Amino acid sequence: MMNSGYHNATRQSGFTLIELLLATALIAIIMAMAYGGFRAGVRASTSGEERIEETNRIRLAHEFVRRQISLAQPLIIEQDEGGQSPPIRFEGEDDRIRLVAPLPGYLGFGGPYVQEFRIERGEQGMDLVFAFAMLNSYEPGNLDAEPPITLLENVGDIAFEFLGFTEDGEDVFWGNFWEFSERMPLAISMQMDLPRDNGLIWPTLNTPIMVDNAAVGARVTRDPNLISSPIGPRQRPNQREQQ
Repeated sequence: MMNSGYHNATRQSGFTLIELLLATALIAIIMAMAYGGFRAGVRASTSGEERIEETNRIRLAHEFVRRQISLAQPLIIEQDEGGQSPPIRFEGEDDRIRLVAPLPGYLGFGGPYVQEFRIERGEQGMDLVFAFAMLNSYEPGNLDAEPPITLLENVGDIAFEFLGFTEDGEDVFWGNFWEFSERMPLAISMQMDLPRDNGLIWPTLNTPIMVDNAAVGARVTRDPNLISSPIGPRQRPNQREQQ
């Protein structure tokens, strides 16, 4: 009798196979949940860092474009030797501008530079790029002598608009094409649609040019083909809102 009770107590103090399997399964579930939470935390941290980096890239590109536009100078880029056409001091289209301005010290060696902001096809879509060449001894094609600097990748739609004034100087208007290459606009607006899933946007850029535009003015008339407004630049709806 004593031996039988001893064996029964020994069996009751152990674990059955089913209990071991249940414990193992429970441990595996807990480890899987912990690993999933760890991965989610890593992804959230990585996504947050990427968003901060891209926000900084957009901010730096925005500030650089604004600074260069504000410092534009009414210097002649190209001139017809025969005098048959007016000199070119500024060129502006809805997706490209060309102007003369000084460069930051880390890019240039001082003095005026011909500069161009435009969009080009990149690896993932259209990129906002920046090309420059010295104004001294400038010739057509110098802007393409070296690969341009990519300011922002995958920018989607981009639109420049230009503020001009009528001949009497009493009315101003915005247009998406600058036809008066011999003079400077009063201001430039730049709008861009960024195809981003993270909600980042390009703040609309409205920058006055810090020169006396009247001093280099020519006869200005309103072109009915221009998309214009006497108050301000036409706000282009965001593509995501249109969809």
